Amino acid sequence: MDNPGFLIEYHLWAHKKVFGQLAGLTAEDWNKNTGGSFASLKALYQHLLEADYRWLQRWKGVPFADIPPHFVVDGAESLERLWLPQLDEMLIVAAEFIATGPAQLVHFVTGKGLKVTQPWWQTLYQVVNHGTYHRGQVTTALRLLDKQPVGTDIFLFFLEKEKAQ
Repeated sequence: MDNPGFLIEYHLWAHKKVFGQLAGLTAEDWNKNTGGSFASLKALYQHLLEADYRWLQRWKGVPFADIPPHFVVDGAESLERLWLPQLDEMLIVAAEFIATGPAQLVHFVTGKGLKVTQPWWQTLYQVVNHGTYHRGQVTTALRLLDKQPVGTDIFLFFLEKEKAQ
């Protein structure tokens, strides 16, 4: 495919599918240590919120963005308020890159101070890969909480898109 736009659509679709499961979790579920690279779903979603925020800011021309102090995950309601609009904005900004050329350079600084310049499409792959990696951890955490996770495989995304057409 010449147009990588489907990747950001998949990223949003998959996160929103999983998000639908989070509303029924208790405070205990959000804070329970389920192992993985982040001790709890609360900590994992704090990381995802912050990571997507920083990538969105980078795409908007801000090489390093401090996390706003009100970006605090304390359950599904806070994610709905903070993260879902951000995910929708990522789609809009990605569409601008796709329209004007996915090879446009993005300049950014990592949390460790590394200065990086990459084509936008490479940063898109990072965002999607990062989200996929952590959704796998969410799946494991949900199973440990005796919940049935939803499928977010990309082939399911394509099947759903085909049915909608």
